[in-house]
Amino acid sequence: MDETLLSINLNAFILRYFKDVSSMLADIGRRSRGGTMARLGTILVDLNANRRSGTDNRTNLEFYRTEVERRCGICLSDPLIYEAFTYYDREILPHKNDDVINAHAMPGAHAALQAVQDAGLRCALFTNPSFPQGAIECRMGWGDLADAPFELVTHMGNTTRCKPDATYYLEQLQVMGLEPHEVLMVGNDPRRDFPSPACGIQTAYVGQGKPGRATWHGTMEGFARDFNAVIEAFYEHQIADELS
Repeated sequence: MDETLLSINLNAFILRYFKDVSSMLADIGRRSRGGTMARLGTILVDLNANRRSGTDNRTNLEFYRTEVERRCGICLSDPLIYEAFTYYDREILPHKNDDVINAHAMPGAHAALQAVQDAGLRCALFTNPSFPQGAIECRMGWGDLADAPFELVTHMGNTTRCKPDATYYLEQLQVMGLEPHEVLMVGNDPRRDFPSPACGIQTAYVGQGKPGRATWHGTMEGFARDFNAVIEAFYEHQIADELS
């Protein structure tokens, strides 16, 4: 998602969300806002960098809650505290889309989804899962994607790693009953939207530049317009991989 299906000033959104959540945590825990922000920042850095042992199978949400309680002394699983943050995601965050964040559907996004649907293909939204489900659904709403035909949408609560860790991708494919060679990732981040290490998933790239490892590259509008060519490129790469 993000700049793939949703045009958004992502840095502004992250800063706004991070600042609001930090302030809420500080107020709830009766701690300084600066200190709470610093601690929360290190937690999110560790989460996104997948800094945990390979045998740690906690969801990202469980990891986040445990670390917030350990480092900030605030129990996010407490029903009253949990409700405060879900209320924020559900009722407050949707109104934060101002001229700075400026979130709206990426040109070509709906046409691309329609092309996938018309072809009878399965479609899932593999956005970076460092936000809770409510925040992800809020951003989907900004892009008029709330009713999009996604079979699965990733978030903190249903993942155990973040991009670009191949584990993140593979665990979701297992849920969907798919093998890596059957899947085409559509992404715009040259660092996060190519699984690391490579695991057999192809990527159609709709961001800036022309990564050599991309199966296809262009704009999202071009992806929708030339969808048949994208599919042909996918199968050509699939055959080449089988022969190599």
